[in-house]
Amino acid sequence: MREIEEVGDVERRYEVLDMVGDGGQGDLFLGRDRNSGQKVALKLQKARDLGPESDFRWAGDELLKEGSRMMMLTGIQAIPEVIATGTHRRRRCLVMEFVEGHQLQKVLSAALPVKDPGTVAAVIGQLCEILAEVHDRNLVHCDLKPENVIVQPDGRLRLIDMGHAVVADQKTEYARGTRGWASPEQSDECPSGLTRQADIFALGCILLEMTVMRLPYGGQDERAEEGTPVLPADRLAKLPPEFASLALWMVRWKATERPADVREVFDRLRCYLPQLGSQRPSKPLRPDPTEYYRTHPPRL
Repeated sequence: MREIEEVGDVERRYEVLDMVGDGGQGDLFLGRDRNSGQKVALKLQKARDLGPESDFRWAGDELLKEGSRMMMLTGIQAIPEVIATGTHRRRRCLVMEFVEGHQLQKVLSAALPVKDPGTVAAVIGQLCEILAEVHDRNLVHCDLKPENVIVQPDGRLRLIDMGHAVVADQKTEYARGTRGWASPEQSDECPSGLTRQADIFALGCILLEMTVMRLPYGGQDERAEEGTPVLPADRLAKLPPEFASLALWMVRWKATERPADVREVFDRLRCYLPQLGSQRPSKPLRPDPTEYYRTHPPRL
């Protein structure tokens, strides 16, 4: 694994342009290489607040750990490349490949619920292909949600933000992920470590969100407890028959009761994937994720 280049003050090499994202763990800016003119993404740790200096240093160290985890995924086309690390006005910074496209969250916003089975299968199927590669490198993303998925103009999906990612089966000491998509075992420390089933839970959440516009177990509105209904009865009744049993399997409360691998999920979706050379849906998403399978054979 190659070392990440340390460039010191990033403004010497990169022009810092517009802020394009504001997350809980960092701020995302558009940047430009002063020599080549190439666009880059700059992820900066949050500016220091009134908290102690030790907290600020910890946040900077966490950002560098994120860069190291991304380096573990070098060669996976769907994961943005880390170019360098540095500082910007005392804030630690990751310089990354800039990904053209739109967040899946925005792509879906005007199209829910998604009725076309091929479109649903194309989104979940592509994410299965990406997660299979991530999991094969022994990492768990831990923050899979539409906001962290980019749909490129050609319909190909990219997975961003490794800020919560962990090595599988290693003890975690605090909650990770985003309420609503995070699995129950992510809500607190996990002495036995998190597994790929945590990402499968989040993938099931996206499937439910696309088809019935509802996250399981009360979503972001409440901290659920075991025994909470997965969905209200009216939403449960609206689950498309093609995906109902699969979605409910993926979001089982106990990790061991979910699919063991995303390849199992993909196999259940295979018959609904758009065929190579087929026509686009009558009401496609824009950009259209089905384009990927209409022009490329499945990789799983």
